[in-house]
Amino acid sequence: MKIFLITLLVIFLIISTSLVKSSTRQLEAKIFNTEEQIKILKDKKELILLENNFLSSPERLFELKKLFLEENLITLKLKKFVNTNNYEK
Repeated sequence: MKIFLITLLVIFLIISTSLVKSSTRQLEAKIFNTEEQIKILKDKKELILLENNFLSSPERLFELKKLFLEENLITLKLKKFVNTNNYEK
């Protein structure tokens, strides 16, 4: 009877260990996928912030233009643009 109980205890421990390991693997997979999604979202956030910083600061763009472009560029006012969709050909 004693051997039967020891065997039963060993089998129970083996089964419980395998269940814990499989659930741990599933949790690790979920954690890894979540971390990868967080990294992707952080990269997107950085790109959007970079784009926002450049678009929200025209003065900065003009400074960069003076540094890197040799041509003299002029600024145009929005009133000078004509919407061509309203005119028929």
